[in-house]
Amino acid sequence: MEVALGVPDDEVVDDAEVEHVLGVIRGGGLTLLKANIGYGLIGHTERSIRRMYEVKGRPLTNPCITIGSIDVLRDLVIMEDPRLLDWIAEVSEMTTLAVINRLNPESRLFAKLTPYVRRQCSENGTVATFIRTGAFIERLVEKALAEDILLVGSSGNISSTGNRYTFADVQPQVLEGVDFWHEKGDAKYLNDQKLATSIVNLTNFTFRRKGVNHEYIAASLDAFRSRTGL
Repeated sequence: MEVALGVPDDEVVDDAEVEHVLGVIRGGGLTLLKANIGYGLIGHTERSIRRMYEVKGRPLTNPCITIGSIDVLRDLVIMEDPRLLDWIAEVSEMTTLAVINRLNPESRLFAKLTPYVRRQCSENGTVATFIRTGAFIERLVEKALAEDILLVGSSGNISSTGNRYTFADVQPQVLEGVDFWHEKGDAKYLNDQKLATSIVNLTNFTFRRKGVNHEYIAASLDAFRSRTGL
C-alpha cells in the first residue's frame, strides 16, 4: 500500500518554536511532536529516555530509534557501501523510512550520549535511524546536529497499541508524562491499516518491519542493488 508517496510536506515551521523544543530536549525534557508517521516521543538525555520507556510501558529489551538525516548518518554509521547513502537520499525524497546500519564506533554524536541511552538506541553493534520525519522534526534534527545532539525517540503511544496519527488519539498517560507537546493536526501518513514506518536493515538487505510504502521501498532497493551490484 502506497501512502502519500512523493507528496511534499506542507507544514510551516516556526524557527522560534523549534528553538524552544530543542531547549526542552537539551535540558533533559521529553517531548511529544508530530512526525510524518504519527505523534512521537523525542528526547536526548538519560532522564528523558528513561521517562519515555516508563510512559510507554516499553520493555527495556526493545531498542528505541535515532532521529536523523543524511548528515547524521555520515557521522553515526558505517555503511556497507557508501553508495547506499545515495539510495537513502533518493528514496527519502518519496517516503519516510527507517534504516538499520552498523554503528560507527568513532561517532561523535553517539559518544555524547550517556551509556544508558547508547545501550537503549543500539543493538548488536547496529543502530536504527528514522529518515524523512516531517518538516518540523527535520529542522529540529538540523539544529540539534549543529550542537552535536543526537535525538532519540519512539512512537507516541502506549506500547503495542499502535501509532497515533491525530493528536486527539494520543493517550492521556502519554500527554501527562511529557515535558512539552504541541498539537499540529493529522500526520501525513495517516492510514486505515495503522501501518508504522518501514524498517530496512541495510547490513543484510532485509526488512525488520514492512510498514508504510514497503512495496515502493523494496522495489527501489532491489533496483539500486541491481544497478550497483550490491
